[in-house]
Amino acid sequence: MATAIVDITRKRGDTKRITFTIKNPDTGAVIDISGWTAFLLTVDPAKKPVDNSNNIGQLTGTLLTTGADGKVYFVPTGTWDIGKYYHDAQALDDNSEKTTFVEGKYTLEQDITKD
Repeated sequence: MATAIVDITRKRGDTKRITFTIKNPDTGAVIDISGWTAFLLTVDPAKKPVDNSNNIGQLTGTLLTTGADGKVYFVPTGTWDIGKYYHDAQALDDNSEKTTFVEGKYTLEQDITKD
């Protein structure tokens, strides 16, 4: 499966969920991910890090509904520092094979409201 490229820009402190719909890259059809597990979204300052020592953080994903709609979401903590980073998200598919389904830039901008 080809990896989708999705750039994310957020305000520091925001905790609104990040939702992805996983689709077949060839047909555009939604993939039933109800049998998928271990969803992780990782953010790092390097595009191709050699290890996880500089990861900004990692989020655990949750199916939005049953998974038949291909939707998974991640809830940011809101505590990461502003900056320009990279992200990718992986899961174990129904065959327990790890697949990276999205990657891209992850930008955290300064917020104005501090409450």
